[in-house]
Amino acid sequence: MSARLHEFPPATHGRLPNPALAEFVPRIVDGVLELPVYHMRGGTSTGVVLWHEHLPADLALREEAIRSIMGVPPAGEVKGNRQTTGLGRGPSTSNKVFIVERSPNADADIASTLAQLAADKSAIDWSVNCGNMSAALTMYALDTGIFKAAAGTTVMRIFNTNTRVTTDATVKTPHGTPYIPADTEIPGVMGKFPGVELSLRNPVGAKTGRLLPTGNAVDQIAGVAASCVDVAVPMVIVNAADLGKTGHEAVDELARDQALKHRLQMIWVEAGLKMGLRGKNGEPMSADDLARSETIPKVCMVAPPQGEEHISVRYFTPQTPHNSLAVTGGCCLAVACLLPGTTANRLARGVPAIGAKETTTVVQMRNPAGVLRARIAASMIASSMHISSAAYERSSQIFLRGHFPLYCASAQLKAFGEQWQR
Repeated sequence: MSARLHEFPPATHGRLPNPALAEFVPRIVDGVLELPVYHMRGGTSTGVVLWHEHLPADLALREEAIRSIMGVPPAGEVKGNRQTTGLGRGPSTSNKVFIVERSPNADADIASTLAQLAADKSAIDWSVNCGNMSAALTMYALDTGIFKAAAGTTVMRIFNTNTRVTTDATVKTPHGTPYIPADTEIPGVMGKFPGVELSLRNPVGAKTGRLLPTGNAVDQIAGVAASCVDVAVPMVIVNAADLGKTGHEAVDELARDQALKHRLQMIWVEAGLKMGLRGKNGEPMSADDLARSETIPKVCMVAPPQGEEHISVRYFTPQTPHNSLAVTGGCCLAVACLLPGTTANRLARGVPAIGAKETTTVVQMRNPAGVLRARIAASMIASSMHISSAAYERSSQIFLRGHFPLYCASAQLKAFGEQWQR
């Protein structure tokens, strides 16, 4: 990722997101720095949402604050860290921090920057977005007052600085207030909660600039046929049967299979090199970088469906199997199901052929939590597929609004908090 995404604007103290939350700012209490946080769920992911002015502009200090809030090591690695000192919950799906600001671009309303953490590592990945947690951002913006609800339906345009992709988020606001009806159920989440439809605009080539980063619909990678596709996130897709699997295994069974993990790592490392993936510094990722990567490329094992869905999938982040299917990965897989010649297209059942006229197709993907449905607006001209949007429905909720005390804040970070006392 370009370094310019880390050049955060300086805080302008006193310009609050909502006058009604005048006390919801950084503060010093009994000598301890406390930062305002929203602990939230978006889709099947959980994490924290922060207002950009509530963090220092300096990247090192921002990362210090984020690590403390989430309970990850301040430096290096601590194997087996259980995050008992923070709000993180172990798996990558529950180690996400979004930083929000008003968008500087005319074609978006807010800008979001994702910090992806791992439980046992201090390193923070600033290179990816999270479609699931993005579902929480509209509720956050309405609740804080940085975006106003419209009567009936509210559409908020979210620009993600990590991937440079804009998402249109649509929620029901029947009273023209921040209230969103709790009427939406999604796989992997018990009960009904406020729903949001997210539509990714022009999502092709989020990290590589190309739909097929290798130039081929299928390649031989580490001894198996695999498809490398980049829609919202770069992903390598393999036939589960080629790895001795059914594609219907339980997540805990896959997590225990060290031989499978080793094989998948060989695949995603070689695939990442073929795709030319780059790190946050803009430099090509090495084999070692890819082997350690917590975020890219994603990996899917796919299989023919057993029911009325179009395909079955087991998704890896890539280090661990996902208990459902991330929505960015789901959008990528949905496009792959429609793209002639890919591993997913060969195994999918019942997907229509895409013609020269743009049509919207709903692709249903069976995963451990249920069926994820993605709506893909696409056309095929000659042998080239054009995707204008990829949409999906999620739900979200606010767990709590409050101040998180940073007991071990550095003197520089504490000094930032003291500025708010003046």
